[in-house]
Amino acid sequence: MSDTPETGRVLLVDDEPAFQRLGGSFLRDLGHAVTVAGDGEQALASFERQRPELVLLDLAMPPHMDPEIGLEMIPRFPGVPVVVLTGHGEHELALRATELGAWDFLTKPIDPDMLRFVVARALRKARLDGELATLRAATAVDDLGLVGQAPAITQLRGMVRRVAQTSVSVLVLGPTGTGKELVARALHGCSTRSAGPFVAIHCGALSAELLESELFGHMKGSFTGAYRDQPGLVEAAHGGTLFLDEVGEMPAAMQVKLLRFLQEGTFVPVGGRVQKRAEARVVAATHRDLEAMVREGTFREDLFYRLKGVVLRTPALSERPADVPLLATRFLHRVAPRTGFTAGALAWLTSREWPGNVRELKAVVESAGALILPGQHEVDADLLRLSSGDTSDDAAPVAGHLDPSAGPLDAALNELELRLVRDAMAAAGGNQSEAARRLGVSRVGLIKKLTRLGLR
Repeated sequence: MSDTPETGRVLLVDDEPAFQRLGGSFLRDLGHAVTVAGDGEQALASFERQRPELVLLDLAMPPHMDPEIGLEMIPRFPGVPVVVLTGHGEHELALRATELGAWDFLTKPIDPDMLRFVVARALRKARLDGELATLRAATAVDDLGLVGQAPAITQLRGMVRRVAQTSVSVLVLGPTGTGKELVARALHGCSTRSAGPFVAIHCGALSAELLESELFGHMKGSFTGAYRDQPGLVEAAHGGTLFLDEVGEMPAAMQVKLLRFLQEGTFVPVGGRVQKRAEARVVAATHRDLEAMVREGTFREDLFYRLKGVVLRTPALSERPADVPLLATRFLHRVAPRTGFTAGALAWLTSREWPGNVRELKAVVESAGALILPGQHEVDADLLRLSSGDTSDDAAPVAGHLDPSAGPLDAALNELELRLVRDAMAAAGGNQSEAARRLGVSRVGLIKKLTRLGLR
């Protein structure tokens, strides 16, 4: 490991102006970017805004210089090392701090050499932790490209590996936006056909005539605009995989022609008379209930059984909520590689139902990533709400002391804050420390909110 001193972003939380001045100056002389905060509220605001790599936290916090408040602050700085600052004879407090997640502690008056050493070591740890997190996120993506650790996804990956080694047709069923094409690509990538082409077509996007031409090609002069012979996608997929997306939307006239290709491996281009042959594995997918369509007579039974060699099912995102943070992080890193989520953002992501499944999650997260301001290192819940168009939290006024002169936006924000604080207090059984933890604010900050909102 290099002996080069680590420098980085440091948040110094201490109420003593003299220590703020001297400690901040010392750290800046070492090359660190230092932000100073005098109390818990300022510290949390700075942490949210600037995302430091290290927090130096004095346990004796205003207004009453109560070390319990400082101890409660430690979990409020997730994802970064916290070094607590204690007075002489406060070893018991220091031990409690480490039990609550503090990385190390320093005793005042602080030795400059020890401060330099501990800060450099803590920053080195923060960088290593970040590299490990990135490595975990990268390796979490299986070689099949199917992200997730939920049992349904693990089982799906196992099935894909087993089925990929055969030539049997595969039918992929699942709600819209659950990654059916990813499964098809995984089947192709694991198979002996992986060196061949992967060709995809959406069966509901074209009329019967255009779909036939796209699939089987056409001959010169077969219709207006056919100025030359044009091979189709079936021919292009020879030796590889043909993916028929949303096969349940295929017009009835095309179902017959597709069945012939599946049965005999032959087809006739539009306007042609000579049969051609192609050999391709067919993977079909749909969100429709094909068995119900067969009973209704809108989908051919013989075609259904030709397609239904092996059935694979992609789970809805609501069936795998634990995978949401992993998926969201992958999507965010595509547009903002060195950015993460706040705890509130992760809570918001995992609490949503995501009716559009992974596709909707991807759209919301990538949109939020594109809206990140320069120097911003985290996506918060408000940015995700903005990206999703979610206004549900602005509904239903609640009782409390609201400013009657406030405008519509201020009134809505007041109502939202009042409801969140009231709900947190109720969920915590009236325990202010627990309610503050749930809200992500200091206990002092919560008391101020309770007083201002008339809830004390």
